[in-house]
Amino acid sequence: MSETTDAPGEGAVVAYLAMWDDAVAAAKVSDAEHPRLDDHAEEGALQLLQHMMRENRQEGVVTRGRPEFAPVVTERGASEVVIEDCADGSDWLQYTEDGALKDDVPGGHHRVDATVRRHGERWLVESLRIDAVGTCVE
Repeated sequence: MSETTDAPGEGAVVAYLAMWDDAVAAAKVSDAEHPRLDDHAEEGALQLLQHMMRENRQEGVVTRGRPEFAPVVTERGASEVVIEDCADGSDWLQYTEDGALKDDVPGGHHRVDATVRRHGERWLVESLRIDAVGTCVE
Protein backbone atom coordinates (compact mmCIF):
# COMPACT_ATOMS: atom_id res chain seq x y z
CA MET A 1 0.00 0.00 0.00
CA SER A 2 1.17 3.49 -0.78
CA GLU A 3 1.56 5.61 2.32
CA THR A 4 1.09 9.37 2.47
CA THR A 5 4.33 10.02 4.33
CA ASP A 6 5.94 11.03 1.02
CA ALA A 7 5.48 14.42 -0.57
CA PRO A 8 2.27 14.71 -2.58
CA GLY A 9 2.90 13.09 -5.91
CA GLU A 10 5.47 10.53 -4.78
CA GLY A 11 2.95 8.26 -3.08
CA ALA A 12 0.59 8.71 -6.02
CA VAL A 13 3.25 7.62 -8.51
CA VAL A 14 4.07 4.60 -6.33
CA ALA A 15 0.35 3.68 -6.33
CA TYR A 16 0.11 4.20 -10.11
CA LEU A 17 3.05 1.88 -10.78
CA ALA A 18 1.72 -0.67 -8.26
CA MET A 19 -1.63 -0.62 -10.09
CA TRP A 20 0.21 -1.60 -13.26
CA ASP A 21 2.02 -4.40 -11.42
CA ASP A 22 -1.41 -5.65 -10.37
CA ALA A 23 -2.72 -5.38 -13.94
CA VAL A 24 0.27 -7.31 -15.30
CA ALA A 25 -0.40 -10.11 -12.80
CA ALA A 26 -4.11 -10.24 -13.72
CA ALA A 27 -3.39 -10.09 -17.47
CA LYS A 28 -1.22 -13.22 -17.27
CA VAL A 29 -4.45 -15.16 -16.71
CA SER A 30 -7.00 -12.62 -18.04
CA ASP A 31 -8.81 -12.57 -14.69
CA ALA A 32 -11.24 -9.67 -14.17
CA GLU A 33 -11.70 -10.79 -10.56
CA HIS A 34 -7.99 -11.13 -9.81
CA PRO A 35 -7.53 -10.37 -6.09
CA ARG A 36 -4.85 -7.73 -6.75
CA LEU A 37 -6.82 -5.60 -9.23
CA ASP A 38 -8.46 -3.50 -6.52
CA ASP A 39 -5.34 -3.10 -4.38
CA HIS A 40 -4.37 0.20 -6.04
CA ALA A 41 -7.34 1.02 -8.30
CA GLU A 42 -10.97 1.87 -7.78
CA GLU A 43 -13.92 3.46 -9.55
CA GLY A 44 -13.32 4.05 -13.29
CA ALA A 45 -9.73 2.82 -13.23
CA LEU A 46 -10.74 -0.50 -11.70
CA GLN A 47 -13.66 -0.83 -14.09
CA LEU A 48 -11.37 -0.26 -17.08
CA LEU A 49 -8.85 -2.86 -15.91
CA GLN A 50 -11.63 -5.39 -15.28
CA HIS A 51 -13.12 -4.67 -18.71
CA MET A 52 -9.72 -5.28 -20.34
CA MET A 53 -9.41 -8.63 -18.54
CA ARG A 54 -12.95 -9.67 -19.50
CA GLU A 55 -12.33 -8.84 -23.16
CA ASN A 56 -9.09 -10.80 -23.15
CA ARG A 57 -10.81 -13.79 -21.54
CA GLN A 58 -13.60 -13.68 -24.14
CA GLU A 59 -11.00 -13.56 -26.93
CA GLY A 60 -9.09 -16.46 -25.35
CA VAL A 61 -5.87 -14.51 -24.91
CA VAL A 62 -3.44 -13.84 -22.09
CA THR A 63 -0.82 -11.12 -21.93
CA ARG A 64 2.84 -11.84 -21.40
CA GLY A 65 5.80 -9.61 -20.79
CA ARG A 66 5.86 -6.29 -19.04
CA PRO A 67 5.15 -2.72 -20.12
CA GLU A 68 7.55 0.11 -19.31
CA PHE A 69 6.40 3.35 -17.75
CA ALA A 70 7.60 6.94 -17.53
CA PRO A 71 5.02 8.70 -15.33
CA VAL A 72 5.12 12.47 -14.96
CA VAL A 73 3.09 14.34 -12.35
CA THR A 74 1.28 17.16 -14.15
CA GLU A 75 -0.90 18.35 -11.25
CA ARG A 76 -0.08 17.92 -7.58
CA GLY A 77 -2.37 18.51 -4.63
CA ALA A 78 -2.50 17.29 -1.07
CA SER A 79 -5.14 14.68 -1.91
CA GLU A 80 -5.23 14.48 -5.72
CA VAL A 81 -2.46 13.98 -8.27
CA VAL A 82 -2.74 13.84 -12.05
CA ILE A 83 -0.24 11.70 -13.92
CA GLU A 84 0.59 11.62 -17.61
CA ASP A 85 2.56 8.70 -18.97
CA CYS A 86 3.91 7.36 -22.24
CA ALA A 87 3.63 3.63 -21.54
CA ASP A 88 5.62 1.32 -23.77
CA GLY A 89 3.73 -1.91 -24.42
CA SER A 90 6.25 -3.21 -26.96
CA ASP A 91 7.11 -6.14 -24.68
CA TRP A 92 3.58 -6.67 -23.30
CA LEU A 93 1.82 -8.72 -25.95
CA GLN A 94 -1.23 -10.97 -26.21
CA TYR A 95 -0.94 -14.70 -26.81
CA THR A 96 -3.52 -17.36 -27.59
CA GLU A 97 -4.03 -20.43 -25.40
CA ASP A 98 -1.67 -22.45 -27.62
CA GLY A 99 1.15 -19.93 -26.99
CA ALA A 100 1.08 -18.17 -30.36
CA LEU A 101 1.00 -14.41 -30.70
CA LYS A 102 -2.58 -13.20 -31.09
CA ASP A 103 -1.64 -11.17 -34.17
CA ASP A 104 1.32 -9.62 -35.92
CA VAL A 105 0.57 -6.13 -34.63
CA PRO A 106 3.52 -4.94 -32.56
CA GLY A 107 2.99 -3.21 -29.25
CA GLY A 108 4.02 0.40 -28.91
CA HIS A 109 3.74 3.61 -26.94
CA HIS A 110 0.38 4.61 -25.47
CA ARG A 111 -0.46 7.88 -23.80
CA VAL A 112 -1.92 7.18 -20.37
CA ASP A 113 -3.66 9.70 -18.13
CA ALA A 114 -4.49 8.86 -14.52
CA THR A 115 -5.96 10.63 -11.53
CA VAL A 116 -4.80 9.31 -8.18
CA ARG A 117 -6.52 10.31 -4.94
CA ARG A 118 -5.60 9.90 -1.32
CA HIS A 119 -7.97 7.88 0.84
CA GLY A 120 -6.80 8.08 4.43
CA GLU A 121 -3.26 6.75 4.37
CA ARG A 122 -3.52 5.24 0.86
CA TRP A 123 -3.32 6.55 -2.67
CA LEU A 124 -5.64 4.87 -5.21
CA VAL A 125 -5.90 5.34 -8.96
CA GLU A 126 -9.48 6.46 -9.60
CA SER A 127 -9.51 7.36 -13.28
CA LEU A 128 -7.46 5.90 -16.07
CA ARG A 129 -7.38 6.54 -19.80
CA ILE A 130 -5.20 4.49 -22.13
CA ASP A 131 -4.93 5.79 -25.67
CA ALA A 132 -4.11 3.78 -28.77
CA VAL A 133 -0.65 2.73 -29.88
CA GLY A 134 1.27 5.63 -31.35
CA THR A 135 -0.31 8.35 -29.24
CA CYS A 136 3.02 9.29 -27.69
CA VAL A 137 6.69 8.85 -28.46
CA GLU A 138 9.22 8.14 -25.76
